Amino acid sequence: MSVSGVRALLDPAVLPDPFPLYREWREDEPVRWDTDIDAWVVTGYRESRILLRDNDRFGSDWRRIGETTPPSLLSIQTLDPPAHTEIRHLMLEGLKAVDAARKLESALPGQVDGLLAAVEHQETVDFVKAFAEPLTLWAVTGLLGVPQPDKDWFVPLSNTIVDGMDAALRPECYEPGVAARAELSALVSEWMKAPPPGGFADYVIRKAESEKIARDVLWNTVRVVLQAGFQTASRFLATGLLAILRIPPGLRQPIETEVAVNELVRFAGPVHAESRGCVEDTTLGGKRIRNGDEVTALLGAANRDPAAFENPDALRWDRTPNQHLAFGRGPHACLGAPFAVQIARAAFAAITRRYPDAELAAEPVYRPNVTERGLYGLEVSLRGNSDRAKGGDHHAAQPLNS
Repeated sequence: MSVSGVRALLDPAVLPDPFPLYREWREDEPVRWDTDIDAWVVTGYRESRILLRDNDRFGSDWRRIGETTPPSLLSIQTLDPPAHTEIRHLMLEGLKAVDAARKLESALPGQVDGLLAAVEHQETVDFVKAFAEPLTLWAVTGLLGVPQPDKDWFVPLSNTIVDGMDAALRPECYEPGVAARAELSALVSEWMKAPPPGGFADYVIRKAESEKIARDVLWNTVRVVLQAGFQTASRFLATGLLAILRIPPGLRQPIETEVAVNELVRFAGPVHAESRGCVEDTTLGGKRIRNGDEVTALLGAANRDPAAFENPDALRWDRTPNQHLAFGRGPHACLGAPFAVQIARAAFAAITRRYPDAELAAEPVYRPNVTERGLYGLEVSLRGNSDRAKGGDHHAAQPLNS
């Protein structure tokens, strides 16, 4: 059996379907040292779940293993408890205080309908640019209670930040990623200096002052939530729809439940890698991990582990339980996972009901990303104008933060 390093995941022949390679690695060694990135790579479900949940042995705060983290990078993503717990609780409290889930649920149908109505008469449409990106940018900025930035400026900047996450494999992406993050931070700083009153940002700023949470940590966290929320949700809409369109029309079914959406994110979720630093000498998957070692869980591999999921390479819309790792686990589980599911459920329900015969108009080209997989575009022929009535009347679009 040939065993290559993670750099092979960037091979144009592997990018569209890394799962056979994941399977090879998992069957060979579910925990293995990878010389491409000088880190342990984890492909087994059990081992990945332990890595994500055990914050005592595996940390997200790289200062715990002696590395320097500049103040500009201290956020909910790079802090461990108890500091992480404080900022996470503040963010969750803010979302609850502004009733974000209800507002999103109320406004989503109108936004989805409006975007679909604008393109459904076209022969083909780039689903990424016409639907996934504008819908998620609207949703995430609405949840945060901040103005929408110009999409033509924000989206390329955001993609550059994602490219920078793969700097261990693509060193040329590091400096542009740092610069893009600084540019986005400057915008967030302006928002946070004078947030719209009554929204999420306004609430957490006032609350953070009373709880003595550092301003930089709060502002960095808002930047991270904006960036990660947009990328995870928009890329999942594209990779999820692609998985649906690979199913012959006669065998499809409407995707309307949280159970179905969670199965789709297990099967086709975009986040495929998450790293931790080993804080103390330990054992994982029978391998001796040393203090200071980097350990990377390949979540896409773990979510297809037959030891955890029966028939893992098949979509089973009623799969329960489904304890996938697509949104992480443990202290750093994705803060916006419920909202990502909410957005995807509304989008896929509308699309699969109204356009049951939708099909790919061209084979998609994958972005060269390992950490967070995505598509440059997704050309789709909806072919569903006559079926619009099946989805009910169009709702009037409304602002999310109204």
